[in-house]
Amino acid sequence: MKVKRTLPTLVLMLAFTFLLTACSTGRSDNMNSVSSSSEESVSEAVANSKAETLSVPPNSESADNAVLVAYFSYTGNTEEVARQIAGFTGGTLAEIQRAEDYGDVREEAESEILEGARPEITVSVDNVEDFDTVFVGYPIWWDEAPAMIATFLDSYDFSGKTIIPFCTSASDSIDNSLHIFSELCPDAIIADGLTANDEGDIEPWLQELGFIQ
Repeated sequence: MKVKRTLPTLVLMLAFTFLLTACSTGRSDNMNSVSSSSEESVSEAVANSKAETLSVPPNSESADNAVLVAYFSYTGNTEEVARQIAGFTGGTLAEIQRAEDYGDVREEAESEILEGARPEITVSVDNVEDFDTVFVGYPIWWDEAPAMIATFLDSYDFSGKTIIPFCTSASDSIDNSLHIFSELCPDAIIADGLTANDEGDIEPWLQELGFIQ
């Protein structure tokens, strides 16, 4: 009789133990499944984040600073043209000035040009060589560029850069003054210059150069 009562008890205990083991195993598989799903979600989020970062155009800030508009202006006319060019192109303005004021501007300026002098200058930006395209503007004096322009061209390495001359003049064109660019910057690309006596010529000129669509 004792054996009959003990056997069912053992059977019930074994069955109960089997059920506990099965339940425990099921909970472990579910946790692994949740953990795996979470890792995939994190990985996707990281991947999406990297994709968004890579989609940002490289050097987007430096693109705005690709053009420099350097100019020497004695009466303000060339400065006005320079400002318009900078406005159309998004360029950075750089004023070229003679370090010392002229005493007799007519006598001293003509003498500088005839003698090929290089008067000391100041430039309102420090990083001229960081720009790939440099507009260079000046008034025509005695059918030439003022000597300060020669000093500017001779002070920096413009190799491989594009230089675009422009001028203002009461009567003369830019043509006779252009020789200093090839002489002083032989390794630069010299674009077609503009005599900007008519402000209406500036925008079409920049369109031809590809700065305006």
